[in-house]
Amino acid sequence: MSRAAGSAAGVMHPPAATEVFARRRSREEDSERRGPMSAGTRLLTARTVRWVDVAVLVWIVVWIALGALIWHDILAQSRLSDNVIKMGLAMKDTGEALAVVGGLPLIGGGVSDFADRITATGAEVESSGRDSRDSITRVALVGGFGVAVLPAAMVLFLYLPVRMGWRREVAAIAAALARSGDDGLEHYLAQRAVEALPWDRLRALSDDPWRAIAEGDYRALADAELARLGLVRPR
Repeated sequence: MSRAAGSAAGVMHPPAATEVFARRRSREEDSERRGPMSAGTRLLTARTVRWVDVAVLVWIVVWIALGALIWHDILAQSRLSDNVIKMGLAMKDTGEALAVVGGLPLIGGGVSDFADRITATGAEVESSGRDSRDSITRVALVGGFGVAVLPAAMVLFLYLPVRMGWRREVAAIAAALARSGDDGLEHYLAQRAVEALPWDRLRALSDDPWRAIAEGDYRALADAELARLGLVRPR
């Protein structure tokens, strides 16, 4: 009996099944009240948030640069339209010059008719070139704007609520931490550590984290949670 009792004393015992179920159900109800992203923000660490911030920033910069490149390349095609416009203007000038010649005596009206046709054709070519240039400019703007903005906006739409929710939680903990002597905060931080830290970290902090919380020994677990959130205790 003594050997069995000693063995039992050296093994870490988690809370009873009913207590675990009650705690789990309480956390689920709390997550439902806070929203679907609350549980995710509780698991984020300061280091993870910094890396995700960098990744999101790089993602945005890359897509903006790609959008600008696409805009520039598509807009470069408008040079062909500029050449068409120049051709139309040259044809109009030629037609106007022939019209002057056709108005001279002894030349005849045939030259004037030919000049009018050249002038009309030049005007059509010029108008077509301008329409083409406007269309290319619109495509360049829409394509560049879409590539630059839509992927970045999608990531920001998904990430910003989580990021802001995590920041609000950390700010609230930091504000409460400034008011020292709050046992409720220490209990809250210790409970968060038990829920968020990996098992090896918990074992390094306490042989029985649940028992430590039940006995009011919050300090080590609370400090680990503060370190996970990138916070330090005020001196």
